[in-house]
Amino acid sequence: MSAEADPFLALDVSTDDYATTAAHDQKAGTDATLAAVEAEDDSDAEREKAGAARAARTRYTEEDFLAQKASYTARIDEGSIWRQLLRFEPPFRPSETFRSTVNAAPGDLDNSVSSTTAEPGAAKTKLDKKHHQTIQAAVSELYFLERYTAVQEIIIWAKEHFEKDKKWDAQVKKWEAKVESKMQAA
Repeated sequence: MSAEADPFLALDVSTDDYATTAAHDQKAGTDATLAAVEAEDDSDAEREKAGAARAARTRYTEEDFLAQKASYTARIDEGSIWRQLLRFEPPFRPSETFRSTVNAAPGDLDNSVSSTTAEPGAAKTKLDKKHHQTIQAAVSELYFLERYTAVQEIIIWAKEHFEKDKKWDAQVKKWEAKVESKMQAA
């Protein structure tokens, strides 16, 4: 198509300028390639060192695997996640009703304190993510096992001992509503 046919599609590039530009681009590309190859040669030694360190760290021999396989036992929690709450600060101290609901043996728990109520004027503890997840897991497990009175006791303990934030408060209200509806249906 010629420049006279459509002035919008016409490009004004002289062939001499194009040839010079193309030659310059080709030389620049060659220089860049050589520089990249030289840099790659320098980093090969570093890459080999890193690979050797990673192999030493992740090497797992057949003997190691068989030893671990022989000693492996699956962890099965059937209604016992709540026991982790006993190690919290402040610790969860279940009542006799709770113990009978979850079928806890008398020797399983510390009998010195059996109250879940907070002391008047005691400061509430800030709840971190790990504790929040543990409480949620305990509540979920006991809810699944239909131990609704035990779930209520954990909820009351958590409300009395831990500071509220929006997410925590919404979660506790959700638990309370679910447990209430299940207990009324039963």
